[in-house]
Amino acid sequence: MELKVKHPLSKKEVREILKEMSEIFGEEIAEKMLNRKDNVEVAEFDKTTEILLVNGKPFFIRRKDLVFPLVIALYELSGQDDLRKWPRRVVVDEGAVRHILNGADVMAAGITDADENIKEGDFVFVVEENYGRPLAIGIALMDGKTMKEKPKGKAVKNIHHAKDKIWELTVG
Repeated sequence: MELKVKHPLSKKEVREILKEMSEIFGEEIAEKMLNRKDNVEVAEFDKTTEILLVNGKPFFIRRKDLVFPLVIALYELSGQDDLRKWPRRVVVDEGAVRHILNGADVMAAGITDADENIKEGDFVFVVEENYGRPLAIGIALMDGKTMKEKPKGKAVKNIHHAKDKIWELTVG
């Protein structure tokens, strides 16, 4: 499968994404992801998912007007910053890594830390605790404080992880 570019985003749409990333991650981090002058194009992945290419490189996933960085984009940013300190992060122990990379949802029992500002329904990203490498992005099924305190239950619905179809398409 290959990404087919549908159309470029308008400057206004790029500004809206930059604003949204600033609201989620803060202005400093958002500027590392996207610049107003970047060329952003839309490619369709499936009926509900689009991949946004920034200067020709897959960088964001868009579903139902929600935009979030891809795992590969977070991986590239992890060389510059410690993602374990970023907003919207969920940190998991070593035992959870294999399961998440096989597509499993994130269970509360494996969470060692989470951004307490996460609300149920938010896009979040999952990193492993030792090196802060990104593993997945997903939808929070509980708030961040509950993720840290609750001993069991599903905490994050895994929608994209390293080694899945989107990863293979964007890395290759």
